[in-house]
Amino acid sequence: MQIKMNTAAAVDDWAVVNDGVMGGLSKGYVALQQDHMAFTGNVNTNGGGFTSIRLRTDPKWLANEEGVRLTVRPDDRGYSITFRTGQSWRGRNISWQTDLPDLPAGEWSEVMVPFSALRPTVFGRDVRGGEFDRSDIRQMGLIIADGVDGPFRLDVAAVECL
Repeated sequence: MQIKMNTAAAVDDWAVVNDGVMGGLSKGYVALQQDHMAFTGNVNTNGGGFTSIRLRTDPKWLANEEGVRLTVRPDDRGYSITFRTGQSWRGRNISWQTDLPDLPAGEWSEVMVPFSALRPTVFGRDVRGGEFDRSDIRQMGLIIADGVDGPFRLDVAAVECL
């Protein structure tokens, strides 16, 4: 299955979560840009230092998959991909995540993200979690929390099951 980010409906399904939930000042936005989704904004490390976009998913969507492939055009910043299941650690939802590799800025690239590369985190910090349960994925996201102040832009053309 492939989700192309070339319609308003596909882009509207993504929700922005800024660090304002923790007193931060970062701002992120998502918008349709011709044939892809643009995740743009400004990171402010005074207070929080992150902004993210999240897509609710049907838990069965990725149950039989080994990972996802993203078609992206990054800037020179650092991004991570996240997945949430029903698992928690000390009452907090676990975010299973991994960093996207360094890619050529301004060029379209395909990134393979195997679920085996994910690590359990809470508020960006590694925790001891159980096993990642791909049959319980409830949310997929992209986050920028690279510790650098300033503008960012990540274009996303497609998300595909592997």
